Amino acid sequence: MGRSAIVRVCGWVLVALAISIRAGGPADAADDRLDRIRADGVIRIGYAEEAPFALVRDGEVTGESPELAKLVAARLGIAEIDWVRVRFRELMPGLRDGLFDAVAAGMFVTPERARMVTFSAPTVRVAPGLLVHRGNPRNLHSYLDLLVQTDARIVVLSGSVEERDLERRGISPSRIRRVGDAETGWGLVAEGHADALALSLPTVRWMAGDGGSGVEAVAITPEPGQPFSTFDVAFAFARGQTRLARAWNRAQAEVLGSPEHLARIAPFGFAADDVAAR
Repeated sequence: MGRSAIVRVCGWVLVALAISIRAGGPADAADDRLDRIRADGVIRIGYAEEAPFALVRDGEVTGESPELAKLVAARLGIAEIDWVRVRFRELMPGLRDGLFDAVAAGMFVTPERARMVTFSAPTVRVAPGLLVHRGNPRNLHSYLDLLVQTDARIVVLSGSVEERDLERRGISPSRIRRVGDAETGWGLVAEGHADALALSLPTVRWMAGDGGSGVEAVAITPEPGQPFSTFDVAFAFARGQTRLARAWNRAQAEVLGSPEHLARIAPFGFAADDVAAR
């Protein structure tokens, strides 16, 4: 390759790199996203609809996680949030690819996910639950019940902690139907196409509402010899964005559990006892 060809190739590489950085794409992996957010006054936050953690009401993104994100962003002096809606399984790839700067979607903290993203300090702690037909005709109260009732039809969100835990309990993957969003899972149970939807207890309680849809929420009960799991919920950031995560944590600590925070999350079924310790 001649000198002129090398110069042309290098030029195109530099142009492509500049475009990627300007767009906030994968080249934005360097720890400089906080500077860009503060300069622009805008943070892009990804979410997947799973009430009561994240939902759209009257055209506004709201829920436990978005409402706290609004308080934290304001404390950081960020004037605007650009909300980006994706499916749950697209949240972590979206962070990696620079589609957004943070995730506010009631994401559970797990060791596997912590190797892929940087989590904030926990915001709330929740227990697992099941959405079942009204009256719970199959008497489902635990993952063991789902395991031994080999004809029970189970729904999970693709990429969720519940999907992982059910498979680890030995439930055949062929018995587990994976869906992209919580509303689809609710519909499968409500319409009789599935016996149980495994999600967080706050989510299934929200779905059950007043019971008018023919479903009810069940709290997962501890099993003999099995540790009872509760899950920390947190915001997530791309790996390497330590300055952004640290600044977010400092601001979050100032508002977490405050009267304004509690007032904002109360309509979604969360109380002071649900808030993670600071």
